[in-house]
Amino acid sequence: MNLATHSVLSAPQSAALRSFEAQWLSRSADSLHEVREQAMQRFLRLGLPTTRDDSWHHTNLRHLAAASFLDAPNLLGELAKREPLNDGLLSASTTTPGALVKLSWLACDGVATVLMVNGYPVLPKPNDASFDGICFNSLRELARVNPTSLMGFLQPLADSERQRWSLLNTALFVDGLHLKIDARRTQPLLIVHVATGAGEASCAYSRVIIETAPNTAATIIEHHVSLSDSPLLSNSATHLHLGANAEIEHYRVFSTHASATHVDTLDIHQDRDSRCKQFSIALGGGLVRTNLEAHLNAAGASLDSYSLLVGHAARHVDCVNVASHNAPHTRSRQTARAIASGESRVIFNSKVVVKAGALHSDSQQSCRGLLLSAKAEIDTRPQLEIHADEVKCAHGASIGRLDPDMLFYMLSRGLDRDTAQSLLVFAFLADVLTGMSVPAARSAIETDLIAQLPDSQVLRKFR
Repeated sequence: MNLATHSVLSAPQSAALRSFEAQWLSRSADSLHEVREQAMQRFLRLGLPTTRDDSWHHTNLRHLAAASFLDAPNLLGELAKREPLNDGLLSASTTTPGALVKLSWLACDGVATVLMVNGYPVLPKPNDASFDGICFNSLRELARVNPTSLMGFLQPLADSERQRWSLLNTALFVDGLHLKIDARRTQPLLIVHVATGAGEASCAYSRVIIETAPNTAATIIEHHVSLSDSPLLSNSATHLHLGANAEIEHYRVFSTHASATHVDTLDIHQDRDSRCKQFSIALGGGLVRTNLEAHLNAAGASLDSYSLLVGHAARHVDCVNVASHNAPHTRSRQTARAIASGESRVIFNSKVVVKAGALHSDSQQSCRGLLLSAKAEIDTRPQLEIHADEVKCAHGASIGRLDPDMLFYMLSRGLDRDTAQSLLVFAFLADVLTGMSVPAARSAIETDLIAQLPDSQVLRKFR
């Protein structure tokens, strides 16, 4: 260990930082060691985000700072050995990858599925026709045979407080999934992320890199679920690169256990005339923090981002989206619908940055929040940072309760109050749901959403 590293690691640390440091020191060096070490040093120097950091103002991580986390185990290694699992990590009914996939209610016929458990992938069998047009590789194998290609997705390292957890993921991920899309696919691909651990708090580091060749198209669904109710921490990261004229529809759906904490970072880079439609759906978890950083790097790049944020019981959901227009004639749309009941809290912060020279950029931000409880809270803040002339940028935000005029109108048409209120709540969320082009995914998401809304039995009748 060099002196610079020692000076960073010897600074006063919280219990969480000490445990992350211990995980780092237990790692074996690999071909990515230099960039990993830089990332870990930066993370330890900067520390966990606090409420003094701009994008973390409404999310307090004090309970995480006081906890110690172990590495989430590589259960796939145990399954591959075909040895009995006697440590209580998996139940008898979930000791095969096929059974683990069924934890996702998005898994269904007609959807090609890949499994990741605690960040370790199960690669598809060669020549499986359901994966035509996609080349798979594990990040561990890619780091061994071609570390230079992988390094481009890990750099440059950022000091931004929004990217703090991404630094930790870069330092500590052991394996992951690399996808290269080289055709126009019509069949969706589902990646099921399963997080699980023992009785003690554990942390999983899941990383996915998706590359799309020019003139290709695909739909990718990432579903995050948890198997156990232990105090899990998931720190996941996805890098999505769209080639020229490529088209991607990407979903990230969070439905982990109420005791789980999840921090997810999505980094999108778009080339000329590429089109990205992105959905962030928070339907579970105790604390869920999602970050989206979109970089529209060439003329014609277009982003449509949709966020459906559901606060239920005591859940805390914090969503931060930043779209950077780095070239002229680029377009972005950010649409968020937040709903909060019980004692939950939902935060949506969006920002558009128009760089110098990005003339004729076109952006819109829209966030609407619906409060269903006197103890629930929704916070939103749309922002604009413009460094170029001749641009068209607009934003709007509103938070409130059900529209009394609309409620009166529906009551006057003979509907009872419970039915009218339920239909208005569901219609409020339609701006996000109707944009989904995968009927099976939309139906499954609707089913889980309805179960968390008041008068769910009424809503089921109108589906």
